[in-house]
Amino acid sequence: MNDLPLAEAQLLALEAVLRAGAAEASHALSNWIGKPTEITSDAVQQLSLHDSTSVLGEGDEPICFCIVELAGVLGGCMILAFDDASGLVLADLLLDQPRGTASEWGDMETSAALETTNIVCCAYLNAISRAFPHREASDPEMVPSPPQFSRDYASSLVEFALMGQAAASDHVLLAQTQFQIDGEPVDWTLLLVPDAESMTTLRDVFSSETDLA
Repeated sequence: MNDLPLAEAQLLALEAVLRAGAAEASHALSNWIGKPTEITSDAVQQLSLHDSTSVLGEGDEPICFCIVELAGVLGGCMILAFDDASGLVLADLLLDQPRGTASEWGDMETSAALETTNIVCCAYLNAISRAFPHREASDPEMVPSPPQFSRDYASSLVEFALMGQAAASDHVLLAQTQFQIDGEPVDWTLLLVPDAESMTTLRDVFSSETDLA
């Protein structure tokens, strides 16, 4: 079992990549929603599996989340998580209707959340892919799956997302991101959860970058 966490210098290099991804995602989401949007990436956290289950809170109310599974050069998943109210506000914005019109998750509301997740995750992955400058043409691509919408409790979401990683590692890598739309904070959280094999890949990539710095 290769269970080494990222070193501090490697975490800083990864954080820089995710900040670039946040800038790209901000621009893409602004165009998609039609309002100024700002996405900021917080420091990357390395947690135990036990501690990670409280990242999104431990309330009694279920949350919504859209999961994009990653395959190829980087495996794991990206998750856009939000409460009902925040997700339905997004639907109102995209459907150009007064805030509070959407009151439940129908096809249109779910479609809005899924397409937003696709736009945001692809912007981040574009930034992450540039951290692999020496890939050969024969190397696997970074392939995201179509996002899937679910609604469950926060602890169930995190445990599900981390099952693959925790099977081979006690260390969990989580990157939280904050959103603002038209100057107002929105209660969405974006999580990047590499699997155990990808933790090794990231250590190698960012070790090379920090050696060259």
